[in-house]
Amino acid sequence: MAVIATMTTRAATLLLTCMYSAAISIFPGEAAAQVGAVIEVIGGSVLLHKAGDEFGKAIDRARAAASSLLGQADDIAKARLSQLDEIANRTISDMIGKSEVAATRILEDATKKVNDLEAKIMTDVSKAIWQAECAGRQLLVSDLGTALGKLGKTFGTNKIRLTPPVRVLKTPAWYTGCLWWCKDPYVVDVTEPFGKTYVAVRDLMEGAIASDEVADDTPADNIVGTYEYLSSFAKRASCFYQGSEERYNRESISYQYKAHQWNNVVDVRLQ
Repeated sequence: MAVIATMTTRAATLLLTCMYSAAISIFPGEAAAQVGAVIEVIGGSVLLHKAGDEFGKAIDRARAAASSLLGQADDIAKARLSQLDEIANRTISDMIGKSEVAATRILEDATKKVNDLEAKIMTDVSKAIWQAECAGRQLLVSDLGTALGKLGKTFGTNKIRLTPPVRVLKTPAWYTGCLWWCKDPYVVDVTEPFGKTYVAVRDLMEGAIASDEVADDTPADNIVGTYEYLSSFAKRASCFYQGSEERYNRESISYQYKAHQWNNVVDVRLQ
């Protein structure tokens, strides 16, 4: 891992791409790889391989969701991860020695169990975020002054100045509050509903680490920090949508997953 930590950002990106394509997930575990090995022994058809892929993806999604609870609701997270391990291990064990048809049915049934469990995990996630990030109440745009915390601050009546971990985009040296041609790139207009503001922030931050912005000398922690920032911002955005917050919670989990993958590859730890 120490050797990997010295690689360039572009090289790390290439390595991540290769790891994704190999369908071996560092963060959620190696269930997909283990299932794939059993399928190779069985010598199954396209249908069996498809069932295996769907099972692996379901396990990965559910594990990422359960792992996002670590540090907030550790007992629940560990219990859910243990349940997923039990399903994965049982599935792999049951497949051994079975026919292609039987193995396919086992995978399909197991995928349904994982999806049902993931739905329960997402309920756990929503409850944890509701208490930790939302303080148990739905937020309004008028709450932004305190809701954003370290993520940014409001000024005027309808603007947020974001405070990303690393300012990848540059503010023009002559910026003093003049018009659009010298605007601070990290000032975002607040709109109703807040979801539109969230999309503007998401697009801005993702754009800062897009392939055309990342060079060989770009510090990897710029990327990790941006993903962590986006994960936190998505959690806060969910507080504006009690009852329909799952979209934002899933995006938060996705960004947390990406940050964790980068941490594993380049051995970066966000301070």
